Amino acid sequence: MVFRRLGLESRFRQGRIWAVWPTVVGPNIARRAQPHSLWQGRLIVHVTDPVWLHHLSMMRHRVMAAVNEKLGGSVVRELILRIGEVAAMPGQAPLSSGRSPAPPPDPDLHKRIEVLVAPLGDVPFREELCRLLLRALRSRIRNSAQ
Repeated sequence: MVFRRLGLESRFRQGRIWAVWPTVVGPNIARRAQPHSLWQGRLIVHVTDPVWLHHLSMMRHRVMAAVNEKLGGSVVRELILRIGEVAAMPGQAPLSSGRSPAPPPDPDLHKRIEVLVAPLGDVPFREELCRLLLRALRSRIRNSAQ
């Protein structure tokens, strides 16, 4: 192989990470997490939000093993997750499900959720929890209407 003769084989394998990423993690995760950079075996992956950061941190060893297996070597020694911009990959479906968005829940229900999470001191966590609870309610409303 030409890359081996030029001493670029490891760089070639590193560059393939972007190509194999959606295959390794699946389309659902690939829409929310993408490789950002690789330096000295440390793969930095940007994720869309704290929920996905936590989810991927729980499976980081499996992801590293799968990437290395796909690339045929120990290219990734460490996986570093950061919240950052995740652009749509070519040929990637948008994050929306294609369904029309559900109507917003009753404003009184929204206020009740805000009151419920108000005692939480961590503002970003509180806002994220409120958003997730509203999403769950919308899903429940949508499913009950079907």
